[in-house]
Amino acid sequence: MPNTKRLWLYLTGVLLMAGAGILTVSGFPFDTQFLTTVKKNGVDLELRSEGKMMADEVLSGRIVLEPDATPSPVSKEDRDEEVEFRGDNVQVNDPALDNIQTFAGLRPFVKFTQSETTVAAHNDNIVVSYNSSAGVKLVRLPTGQVVFQEILLSGFSTSNDRGRTFTSGFVPPVRGASATFGDGVVTVDEEGNFYYSTLGIDAQGNGTVQVNKSTDRGRTWSDAVVAAVDDGSDKEWIAAGPAPGDDDRTNLYVTWTSFQQAPPPVFFRSELRFARSTDGGRTWTSKTVFAPGPDPNPVNPQQFIQFSVPVVDRETGRLYIGFMHFSNADQDFLRILVSDNAGETFRFATFNVPGAFSPSVLPVVQAGELIDCGSPGGGLRLAIHQGSNIGGGRFGLRRFVRATRLVTQPALAASDGRVFLAWSNSDSPFFGDPTAGSNILFLRSNDGGRSWTRAVQVNPSRAADIQHVHPAVALEEGEDKRLVHISYYTQHANASVDLDLANSDERGDTFPDERVVRVNSIPFNLAPTNIPIPTSAQPFRTTNYDRIIVPCYSLGEYNGLTWAGGKLHAVWGDSRNLVTQPVNPLDPISGQRHPQQDVFFQTVKVED
Repeated sequence: MPNTKRLWLYLTGVLLMAGAGILTVSGFPFDTQFLTTVKKNGVDLELRSEGKMMADEVLSGRIVLEPDATPSPVSKEDRDEEVEFRGDNVQVNDPALDNIQTFAGLRPFVKFTQSETTVAAHNDNIVVSYNSSAGVKLVRLPTGQVVFQEILLSGFSTSNDRGRTFTSGFVPPVRGASATFGDGVVTVDEEGNFYYSTLGIDAQGNGTVQVNKSTDRGRTWSDAVVAAVDDGSDKEWIAAGPAPGDDDRTNLYVTWTSFQQAPPPVFFRSELRFARSTDGGRTWTSKTVFAPGPDPNPVNPQQFIQFSVPVVDRETGRLYIGFMHFSNADQDFLRILVSDNAGETFRFATFNVPGAFSPSVLPVVQAGELIDCGSPGGGLRLAIHQGSNIGGGRFGLRRFVRATRLVTQPALAASDGRVFLAWSNSDSPFFGDPTAGSNILFLRSNDGGRSWTRAVQVNPSRAADIQHVHPAVALEEGEDKRLVHISYYTQHANASVDLDLANSDERGDTFPDERVVRVNSIPFNLAPTNIPIPTSAQPFRTTNYDRIIVPCYSLGEYNGLTWAGGKLHAVWGDSRNLVTQPVNPLDPISGQRHPQQDVFFQTVKVED
């Protein structure tokens, strides 16, 4: 069966009508947006990832495609001599894969977005994962209708020369399917086999969490293997590490959020799910490991979790799963599940915060301003932004054309019984505060999550640096293991953005200002991702410049950092490059030259 017809069947009747530019839908009983929001002080906060939103649009028939220079914290002259860059920033994604498709009667499809990245390395081999709109193909049928021919959002780039050059592609879907939905994460085992987890669908059109494997240094990938079938799946993450008590056997672990319907009056909830493979990713077993219920007190954790991250202690085989647990008030909570038997059973790590709901919760206030990212599609989101408030948002919220969504995902690492945790925290006690900044905070446990050091601030405090978001953590390899590294985005008072790297040689007791370096060589501005295109029926409607991608999506929801072979490898979403929007009377930014999203890489050598 040709690809076009096969994907037509998967889309369950979802079509883009050339004249009106509206997708017709069939057979879906409810609006999935209301199943994936959590009440925050009476306002619905959208929790879905870019991948989940694309998957929902395919699986449910929701509307997809709507018609019609800042100085470094430490200068190069004054930088700590023990932090050394190896080469220049390297663009990871192949720009030749970016493409524009135009159909008569429709705005152009400018597929120039790559972001939300992770990295894994083994010897000279480096693999980077990211979301990429360049892998989405549309086709016009003889009837005039425009449909998806292929949806490959899960991009990768591989270097076999220590990051000097990269080749790019898209991991294969499940055999017989034609779609992957991004949220990709890459890891590697001790033998140098790479594993790439992502969202997708199977040959029957069911939503899946799936894993690809490469045994040739990341050059080619197997067809995806289904770790679990789950139409509610979102934000999966993968980890590899030794089986407890057996250093010669590697286990693979995948966690994800599963959105589920619930009985009235609540109607929706989410669960933390888990899959394990003990045979190199050939077969998987899965289960639900945490399914919270509602609580009548809005300040307590409710029945919504999201943004799980598993990590394995490579010395002990102990498994940790960090995640966010939401309330209906200003404070939310970070939690960590711990398993000493490869996920057979779990206990909660204990933070013992005085006055907290439970010993196992760490209260946090999520970073970012709550803004209106358009309806349908964007939702109400936490974000950083650039430019003037264009006004007119729902519930009186502000709107910005240049914006990128934020999430508070725990950044975890583990080694020798120690656990390292970083997150972005608002400097205001109020959720979504438009006047607030944010900082990266850090804790360490020396006893497997039973007790923790006091929280320290990772980033320097500077008036010109307002927001610090999306941290990633990497640890030194070797006998002493005192080095802790945390990368994060910094947004400045002039609204430009950089990627910074903080370094501790005291296992995170302190992160000296002089050991914080700027990783990217050129500050960048945010892309136009929230452009108003209102209609009488949808007065709050907006579009991303890359209309394959949902509004307010630019940098993605995480960046990547790993230690291998005595060096750090950092990857991040970067919008230093520009693209000119095609001239088209239907396009509100016709002919404008503006930032686009790419992925960049840098190797750093750090010494004690």
